[in-house]
Amino acid sequence: MNYKYLLYSFLFALAAFAYYLFNKWRVNVRKEKAEGFYKPDTYVGIVSNWIITIRFAIALIIYFFDAIGQKKYT
Repeated sequence: MNYKYLLYSFLFALAAFAYYLFNKWRVNVRKEKAEGFYKPDTYVGIVSNWIITIRFAIALIIYFFDAIGQKKYT
């Protein structure tokens, strides 16, 4: 087992969760203050935030499988 990659996978999991919580908090603050929440760039921002979260999750899966020694994705 490669513990370096296992550490990376846990760090990616932590980063994905923290990024999700930060964006959820930021959107709620914008809704409460009503700072132009319905601008067109807001919808693009929401989609890009989900894409970043999904990329963190994919990196988590790749590093986790590298850590346990299974390279099924190559």
